[in-house]
Amino acid sequence: MTQLDYRTEVLTDVPGLTDVPPEMLEELAREFDVRDHDNSMICVEGEPADVLFILAEGECEVIKSAPNGRKYKVAVLTGGCLFGQVGVMTLAHRTASVQARGRVRTLQMPARRARELLRGGDFGVTSPFRRALIVALARQLQSATATTMKLAVDAGLATAATEAPARRVDEAGMPDPIEDLLRAQSHV
Repeated sequence: MTQLDYRTEVLTDVPGLTDVPPEMLEELAREFDVRDHDNSMICVEGEPADVLFILAEGECEVIKSAPNGRKYKVAVLTGGCLFGQVGVMTLAHRTASVQARGRVRTLQMPARRARELLRGGDFGVTSPFRRALIVALARQLQSATATTMKLAVDAGLATAATEAPARRVDEAGMPDPIEDLLRAQSHV
């Protein structure tokens, strides 16, 4: 299998790109480079967001720092996951670190090129590429919301809709680790 065929095949598993015709995916695949990582940090929270990633093989942990310096694993990424999109799209620094679990392979596109494509790329896959980024952002938001809800339930801050109203988070007097994690989660 050629590098181009491999990259094209990986793109077929990316949510938002699964129904794109093969010739359009091949055109988009040309924009990515393949990189291997072995138990290493792929990107680090706070550093410039200069690359957009797609996890092609393996698993990665998303690690977020709380204001007190504690680090929390907030997600596990598997094949087909887009990551690094928040910083790339907002011209910001990395909002979390991503650590390879063992041997990992990624597809990588320079942030500058990703932004050019989003502004109206010169080929027909621009719309599906935008859709894939929107799907990735929506999934990230869904995960962050679920994690925040679990934290609220575990801390006794959330109640069933039929029970008495929950206390406001700022009035609840949460234990420090929960408070730190909620603050960290709000920045993912």
